[in-house]
Amino acid sequence: RALFGGAQKLFGILITIGEAVAYVLSGMYGDVRDLGPGNSILIILQLFLAGMVVITLDELLQKGYGLGSGISLFIATNICENIIW
Repeated sequence: RALFGGAQKLFGILITIGEAVAYVLSGMYGDVRDLGPGNSILIILQLFLAGMVVITLDELLQKGYGLGSGISLFIATNICENIIW
């Protein structure tokens, strides 16, 4: 059971990194040549850290801390994104 939980966390981290790289390379934040390598790395790092916050909050909810379920966490994340953007 602990091995499965660790593998699940590792897989979530790998997906977070892959998604961050895919967003930047696909041009979602502008052409990579226009952004430059420094800004591209900073955007990838920011997306990765935001994903890690969501993973950590989801883990806390699964352990019984807080109110609601993991689904409400993703709904709240989407609402916060819409407010900021």
